[in-house]
Amino acid sequence: MKNIGIDIVQVNRIKLDKDFIARILHKDEFEFFNNIVDESEKIRFVAGRWAVKEAIFKVIDENISPKNISIGYKNKKPIILNDNLQNIIISISHEKDYAVAVALSF
Repeated sequence: MKNIGIDIVQVNRIKLDKDFIARILHKDEFEFFNNIVDESEKIRFVAGRWAVKEAIFKVIDENISPKNISIGYKNKKPIILNDNLQNIIISISHEKDYAVAVALSF
């Protein structure tokens, strides 16, 4: 069954709260996050990850923690690295104060 999920996050509502970040970032994403120097870029990164994971939740039937979903890149495009979620295509975009994401299952 094909499904689409869309989510938008207002970037300035994201705080670099350690508990929130620990709940949503996969360990590999957390490692990448820790290498970002600029605080505003860290916030944009977290906003994008939160938006895409919320979009993914809208297309899957299983109950999974956001920190168990790993987002990476292939050819400069975001992809889901989890084997059990390979039937989902994602896109993340940032525009001024917003991060928006789309997830399409096929």
